[in-house]
Amino acid sequence: MITDDGDMKIAGDDFVQAQESDDSEATAKLLNEEKANGNLSRARRLGAILAEDVAAVEGDCPADVTQYMTQKRILMAFAVEVGLETYLPNSLLSQTAQNIFYETMRNTAPAFFEDLQGSGAFSFYFLCVRDGRNVERCVGETFATLCSRPGDKKLSKQGEDLYIHCNEQVKSFAQSMEFVR
Repeated sequence: MITDDGDMKIAGDDFVQAQESDDSEATAKLLNEEKANGNLSRARRLGAILAEDVAAVEGDCPADVTQYMTQKRILMAFAVEVGLETYLPNSLLSQTAQNIFYETMRNTAPAFFEDLQGSGAFSFYFLCVRDGRNVERCVGETFATLCSRPGDKKLSKQGEDLYIHCNEQVKSFAQSMEFVR
C-alpha cells in the first residue's frame, strides 16, 4: 500500500501546543468554601438519608425481591440522582451527595446495589431527561417497559408518580438542609 503524505506539515520549533485548563485550583477553592460553610457536611448527610429511604423500600430480604420492586428502587435511585443534580447549589455538592448515596447503598443494601450496577435502566431514563419533553410520562413508560409490561398504562402512571414523588422528596430534603448559596 502506497501512501502520499506530501500534504502533511510538520510542526516547527515555534509550535506551541494549546494549554489545557487546570481546574484543580478552582475546585480546591470551592471545596474549601463548601467545607467552611457546612455545605459539604450537609451534602454527605443528604446522600446518606436518601440512601436509607431507598434501601428501606424493600427491606433486606433479597430472595423476596421481585422484578417490580427492583425496578422501583432503581427508578427511585435515578430520581435521587437527578434531584441531587437539580437542587444542590453546585456539581461538587451533588457529586458528594451521590457518592455517599451509593456508598451507603452498597453497605445497607448490597444485593440491590449489585442489581443497580448491573442494570442499564439509568441509560433509558436519562434518554427521557435529555429529550426534555414529557419527562415524567416518558420515565413512567420506561418503568413499565423495564418491568416487562410495556404499554401498561397503570404501571406507567405508577412509575411517573414515583419519579415525581422521589424528585419532590429530594427537593424537600435539600431545602430543609438550608444549603448556603
